[in-house]
Amino acid sequence: MGHTMVIAVPPADLDRLDALVDPHKTAETRWQAAAEQQAGLLDLRGPALRAARARIRGERDRLRESGTHQVTRCRALAPALRAELDARGLLREWEPIPDGAQQAGQNLGGTGPYGGAGYAARLCVTLPGALAVPLLRGVYWTNLPHLQALEAWGDQWGTDSVSRRAAPNEALAERAQAAAQVITTGQILRAALHHTINRTPGT
Repeated sequence: MGHTMVIAVPPADLDRLDALVDPHKTAETRWQAAAEQQAGLLDLRGPALRAARARIRGERDRLRESGTHQVTRCRALAPALRAELDARGLLREWEPIPDGAQQAGQNLGGTGPYGGAGYAARLCVTLPGALAVPLLRGVYWTNLPHLQALEAWGDQWGTDSVSRRAAPNEALAERAQAAAQVITTGQILRAALHHTINRTPGT
C-alpha cells in the first residue's frame, strides 16, 4: 500500500518536475498505441483480446518500474529518493514506529512545512512501501536521540521564547546543535527533487 505525502517546495521546482514527467506521458501514450496496433487488438475478440491487453499492461508496468516511463511525479522522483535514502543510511530495515509516537518529519526542532522561504507550492506523492517505510521509520529513529535531547533541554530551561533567551550561551549552543541534527521527511524529499530536476539527461 502506498503512503501519500505532501511537502512544501518552490513553485519553479514543481514546474521543472512536471516538465520532466510530461514527455514521459506522451511517450507512453505513443508506445501504447503502437503496441495495440502491433498486437492487432481491433481484430481480436474474447480470450485472445483479454490476453493481448494483459500482455500490453504487463509490458507497460515493466517499463514504468524500470524507469523507462516515468509517467508520475513519484516515478520521476523514485530513483533520486532511493539514492538519497541510501546515502543517508536510511535504506535498511527499521523497527516499526511505536503506536502514538509523533509522526516522523513533524518533530520538535524541525522547520516544518513552512520553514523554507519561497516554499509556496505543494508536491503530493504517493510513495510505495519500499520507499515510504525506510523514509518514515528511518527519520523517526534517527531523530529520536536528538528529540530526546531537545525535550530534556526544554525541561531544564523552558520551551517558551523568553526562557530560551534567558538561557546561557552554552545551553543555547547545545540546543542549536541538537536541533541541527533533526531531519524531516520534507528535507529528504526536497533533496531528491533537487537531484531529479538537476540531473544530466540520460543519467
